[in-house]
Amino acid sequence: MFRSVTGIEWETLPEHIVVRIFLYLSLSERLLASLSCKQWLQCFYSPALWKVGEFKFVDSGEFKYGKCVENYGQYFREVEIACKQEERTNRDNACTMIRKLSALKLRRLEKFTFIFLGENPLFYAGHEVIDCLRDLFNRPKSGCQLKVSLKYVDLSKLPIAYSDDLLNILAENNPDLESLNIQNAGLICKVSPRCIQNVVSTCRKLKSLAIHHTSITEETMLLLTEHDRTQLEHLSIDCRREEKFGKDITSEVWSDVTRKIPSLRVTLAFDCSCPMFKVDTILKPEVPVKNLRLEVMSRVVSQVYFAATNYNETLERLTISTTCSEELERALIYLVTNCHKLRELCVFQCSLSQLTKQKILEIRPGMKRLYIKTH
Repeated sequence: MFRSVTGIEWETLPEHIVVRIFLYLSLSERLLASLSCKQWLQCFYSPALWKVGEFKFVDSGEFKYGKCVENYGQYFREVEIACKQEERTNRDNACTMIRKLSALKLRRLEKFTFIFLGENPLFYAGHEVIDCLRDLFNRPKSGCQLKVSLKYVDLSKLPIAYSDDLLNILAENNPDLESLNIQNAGLICKVSPRCIQNVVSTCRKLKSLAIHHTSITEETMLLLTEHDRTQLEHLSIDCRREEKFGKDITSEVWSDVTRKIPSLRVTLAFDCSCPMFKVDTILKPEVPVKNLRLEVMSRVVSQVYFAATNYNETLERLTISTTCSEELERALIYLVTNCHKLRELCVFQCSLSQLTKQKILEIRPGMKRLYIKTH
C-alpha cells in the first residue's frame, strides 16, 4: 500500500480528492498517475474528471487525442485548445480536434477557448481554422444529441480575421451564449457592425462582450438596454487604427445605457496604432470605465487626469505605456488619491521615482498590484 511521507495512505483518498489532484495534471501525467493503484485507475474513468479538457498541439507530432475524445468527449463541458501555429501539423491537429468535438454523438460543451501560442506564418489567413470553427458553432450533425449549447466562447488569442458568417452561425445556433470575446490581435477587423447587432439581438442572455470599437454602433448599444434580456455586466472595447475613420458613440447614448444598466462596467483599451485625437473623443465622462488601458506610447498626462476626475467611482485597473515625466507622476498620485476602487496600476516603458511609488502605496495600501516595467 502506498504511503506519503506524512503516513497518509494514497489508496484511501476519497475519489473527489483524487479527481481534484488529476485536474492539475496533463493528460499524459494523468494516465501515469492512474496506474499507481486500482482506486486511482477508477478515478481516471470518473465523468467528473473529464468536465474540463485542455489540449496542446506544440510538437508537430501525430494526433493523439482520438481515443480520449471518443471515450470521454461526452463529458466535456469546458475545452481549451492551444496550438503553436507556425507548424502546419499543429494547425491540422487542432482542426482535427475541433471537428471531433463537432461530431460527438452526445455533446455537453458549454465553454470553448482556442489559443494560438506563436506567430502566424507569413500571409496566413486561417481559412481552415474558420472552417472547423464553423462546424463546431453550426447546427449539430444528424445523430448528435445536444444537451446544451455553447455559453462561453473566447477567440481573443486567435490572431486571424473573423467573418460575419462565422459569428452569425455562432449566434443563430447558440442563442444561450453568455460570454463572447473576439477581441484579438488580428491586423484588421472584418466583423461588421451589422453582424454584432445580429449577435446582440439573437443572444439575449449575453453578460460579457469583448469586441473592437469599429464593430459597435449606437444601435447595438441601445439593443443591450432592452428590458426583455439579461443585463450586460461587462463590455470591453478595443480601439485601434480603424477608429481614425469610425463613428463614435455619443454621450447621450452612453447616458441612456448607464441609466438602464447601472451595473454595467466597461473596459476601454487603446493601442499604439490608435490616433490620440480618437482617444480623447472616445473617452467620455458618461462611460462607466472599470479597466482603462492607455497603451499608446504617447504622453497621457491629460488622459490620466481625465480618468481620475470622471472614473473615480468605477476605475479599478489602469495600464499605461508612455514616457517619463514629473507631470505624469503627479497625475498618477492624483488618480490614486481620487479613485478609491483602484486595485491595479501597470506602467510600461517608463520608470517612476521611488518617492512616487511609496506615495502610491501609502495612499492605497490595499492595492493588489503595482507593476512597473521600463523596457
